[in-house]
Amino acid sequence: MLLFVIRHAKAFDRDPQEWPDDSMRPLTKGGIGKFERLAERIREIHEPPELVLASGFERAWQTARILNKVARWPDPVRCDALECDHGDGVRAMRTLLSQRSEVAIAIVGHEPMLSAFVSDLLGSAGSAVVMNKGAVAILEVPDPKQLAGGETFPGSAASLIALLDPKWVAEVSKKR
Repeated sequence: MLLFVIRHAKAFDRDPQEWPDDSMRPLTKGGIGKFERLAERIREIHEPPELVLASGFERAWQTARILNKVARWPDPVRCDALECDHGDGVRAMRTLLSQRSEVAIAIVGHEPMLSAFVSDLLGSAGSAVVMNKGAVAILEVPDPKQLAGGETFPGSAASLIALLDPKWVAEVSKKR
C-alpha cells in the first residue's frame, strides 16, 4: 500500500475568544496558498490515492478539500481516529489501515499524532520524522496486514519514499 500522510496546512493560532471550539479553527490565507502549490506538485508527480481519510476538524478538512480541488484527489471521508491523541490515534490508524485493500490511501490530520504514526511505521520508538504544517510523507507499506492489532511493529513496517514540505515547494516554485 502506498500511504500519503498529510498534516493540515498552516492554521490560525489557537484563540479561545475567536474559536471557543478549537476544532473549528481554519487555515490561514497563506497556509491555503502554500498548500495549493504543494497540491499542484503532487498532481504532477503522482496519481491520486483511491481513498482520502481526514479529520473532521476544519483545518484538516480544508486541507483535504484543497487536495480534492487542486490535485484532483477523491472527496475526503471523515475519520475519527485522526482526531485522537497521538497514542490512541497511532493504534487506531494501524488497525484501520490493516483492514483496507486499496493500493493507495491518504490520511489528513494533526500533530503530534502524525509524526508519532510515521515514526512508528518506520520502526522508531522516538520521533524519527517531524511533520511540519502542510507536509506530506509518502510511505510504502508492503504488507498492511502487519499493522493489525494496533501494536507497535517490532522494526519497520514501512519505507519512507518522500517527505514534501510546503516551504521547500514554494522555494522551488520561485526558481522556475
